[in-house]
Amino acid sequence: MKFLDSRFVREFLRRWKDCVETENLDKIASNSTTLTEDGQKVELKWQVNTRYARFLYVLVRMFEPEKILEIGMANGISSAYIAKAQNLYAQKKHTHVIVDPYQFSQWHNAGKALLKRLDLYHNVKVIEDYSLSAVPNLEKDGWKFDFAFLDGNHCLDYTLSDLVTTDRVLNIGGLIALDDSSDFGVKFAVKYIDKYRNNLKRIRLDNKLVHFFREITNERRRITIYQKIAADDRGAEGT
Repeated sequence: MKFLDSRFVREFLRRWKDCVETENLDKIASNSTTLTEDGQKVELKWQVNTRYARFLYVLVRMFEPEKILEIGMANGISSAYIAKAQNLYAQKKHTHVIVDPYQFSQWHNAGKALLKRLDLYHNVKVIEDYSLSAVPNLEKDGWKFDFAFLDGNHCLDYTLSDLVTTDRVLNIGGLIALDDSSDFGVKFAVKYIDKYRNNLKRIRLDNKLVHFFREITNERRRITIYQKIAADDRGAEGT
């Protein structure tokens, strides 16, 4: 597993800035509509923008996680960028697990349909359940992940729940990418993790001066990255 040192971060920022490998996905993500599973045209909304979709693509491409967990699928834009990156190095053992309780009822399987149209569904497993129960069930089944993208319910309590349950199924060295980290309850979850979770190291993507001004003006990057550097050893063993 790769640890994100300053050299990795510099190379990541360079490749993110110069990324041209996702032009076909960028066009899809910039459209105003998408198609459901039954071919109906619906509004494309609430997806990650192309800049940060490329952020995810480059990060996965460089980090090469074997097992990926994604919470929140919606229309499948972020899922497509992640899957495209993973497919460049994937083998049969590689898996991309996506948790979204509303994929059918609200999104009419638009996310699934997009991945299938793009031929990116090979290693994908979609769980239509709430992350609050789905991720603990994955833990019970013995799943371990190397990368997680969290873009579910943005209320503080749900975000913290996603962070805690994801940490329990994340391998040491694995990454958590937290979307919308300056919005809603997510920004308070970030402050909590920064202060109290010593086993999760924030990967800073700016120099110290730029980072300081981002923090005091509450203008964090849209996506905040943590790397798990140790197990959470608080509390009784096994809890």
